[in-house]
Amino acid sequence: MEKFRNMESVPFFYHPDFTSYDFGANHPFRGERFGNFLKDLKARFPEVYEILEIKKCEMASEDQILLAHTKEYVQTVKTLENRRGFLTLDTQIFPGSVDAARLISGASIDAAKAARDGGLALGFGGLHHAGPDYGGGFCIYNDIAVAAKTLLNEGIRRVVILDTDAHQGNGTMDIFYSDPRVLFFSLHQDPRTLFPGRGFTYETGNSEGEGYTVNIPMPPFAGWPEYEMAMNDIVIPLIDEFKPEIIIRNGGSDPLYTDVLTNLGLTLESLSKLQRLVAQTAEEREIPLADLFLSGYGPYVTEGWFALVRGTLDKPMDLNSPEQEIQLSPEKKEAIHSAQRNTLDELAGYLKPHWKCFQ
Repeated sequence: MEKFRNMESVPFFYHPDFTSYDFGANHPFRGERFGNFLKDLKARFPEVYEILEIKKCEMASEDQILLAHTKEYVQTVKTLENRRGFLTLDTQIFPGSVDAARLISGASIDAAKAARDGGLALGFGGLHHAGPDYGGGFCIYNDIAVAAKTLLNEGIRRVVILDTDAHQGNGTMDIFYSDPRVLFFSLHQDPRTLFPGRGFTYETGNSEGEGYTVNIPMPPFAGWPEYEMAMNDIVIPLIDEFKPEIIIRNGGSDPLYTDVLTNLGLTLESLSKLQRLVAQTAEEREIPLADLFLSGYGPYVTEGWFALVRGTLDKPMDLNSPEQEIQLSPEKKEAIHSAQRNTLDELAGYLKPHWKCFQ
């Protein structure tokens, strides 16, 4: 496989109708974010934009959606759309929302296939709060699970899903909780402090999938040292032992300290470092990488997405840093790091019976 960084053209999957994935005025998730990102990327970083081959995705079929969701749930979603009903208090379904969710699922399928065949692909995706028979948290269909299930049906045997969203990927976890073909990682803010309140270290899968769900809670204000430790101590050793045929990473800008819905501590620089470590891990092992993002809330969503692209492609991009920097005392930083060390040790104990790298 050609080295990722030497690729002259990287596919990026998008559809103008993503704008219909919108939850209304005054909601933190508006559909304009997708087109605005590409417009701003082209205007500010034309040399990076030219690397990305923007491809119009195909809508996921209902059969593909049913790989991850029950028939009853799919029918419920259609019924709610017809009457502008609510999946949950934060997730109203407007006309056009369901087709937009199918388009996002199609983009993730297309990106996963393109990565499988060519080494690297990007796109908008990460609706990880939708489970087999439920939705919520701004998520209607779980595009990540649909893409992974599609690859498994087409012959891929081992998939890593690496979820770096600030919120734990409860829907993805539930879909694959008993499936040893999928090694699911979630690096997320401590579930005692943030929606959806799932993703504790002891949640490691069941039945044949026991040990294949890896939840890594991050303490509030966790920064690059804590993320680097989690990657080096847990994620990378497990990837090396599992030997996946593809990595699907999802997660947007909400680990940034500027995010208005979360309380983590990454800067734009450290978000790029995290993404570079993910891409470099895949690159050095010649594992295809499908990289997907759509989350993030507040004034620095686009800058955070730029930071992710910068890390993936390893290209210089001069970003607009927030005027207000994160301020933590040395004692606070030490307490955060110590808490994360304890969490990782606890997690390794739960995983030890299932993986040689912890024995």
